Amino acid sequence: MIEVCLVELKIPENIGFIARVMKNFGFEKLVLYNCNLGEEAYKTASHAADLLERAEKIRDLREYISKKELVVGTTGITGLKEERYLRRPIFYPDELREHLKGKHASTTILFGREDYGLSNEEIELCDMLVNIPTSPEYPVMNVSHSVAIILYELRKEAYKLEEKCYATSEEIDQLVSYFEELLRESRYPSHRLPRTLLMLKRVTKRALLTRNEYTTYLGVIRKIKIYLEELHNRLGKTR
Repeated sequence: MIEVCLVELKIPENIGFIARVMKNFGFEKLVLYNCNLGEEAYKTASHAADLLERAEKIRDLREYISKKELVVGTTGITGLKEERYLRRPIFYPDELREHLKGKHASTTILFGREDYGLSNEEIELCDMLVNIPTSPEYPVMNVSHSVAIILYELRKEAYKLEEKCYATSEEIDQLVSYFEELLRESRYPSHRLPRTLLMLKRVTKRALLTRNEYTTYLGVIRKIKIYLEELHNRLGKTR
């Protein structure tokens, strides 16, 4: 399931237009984080007012998306250095569609504030980013227009969704914590550890591990941990 999460939108009309666009393309789940949902939103939503009425209002964005299997952030930033964003590549809307094709992951797409979008901290919570290529003469888009373009791409090609259950953000965090223990045991350079763990997390999240794949992955790491612990114990006894 794909859901739209609006982050601190200040203009009620934009929220209404977004609800209308969502209904145009058959998307039903709207999440609002500290948004200004006023009467004007219901007017611009028109026949999509029911989406506003059913919208889920959240207070803790980090906690909410930790339960999701894939978090996609939207950004208007272009010309980013590959070294800085290697762990979180930027997709165009059609590339995002291809990435999600044939999958049925619990996916949340974050759309940020009208004036400056998502904060750096919020972008850090995302597994991948999507950018709409625009004219350099006037690259800034209204948030409701951005939602329309991205949802159009995601809906443009009908494809069969596989009924699978994917690992959540919390579970991936647990997996990465085991990786960290293994890296520390192997004397991995400490100054490289934070970046390495971030890259492992982003790559693993984008892979959309199924429940069976996640369990297998976790089992392999646990076996390695047990072996290393037994090896250390044996070496300790022989000294």
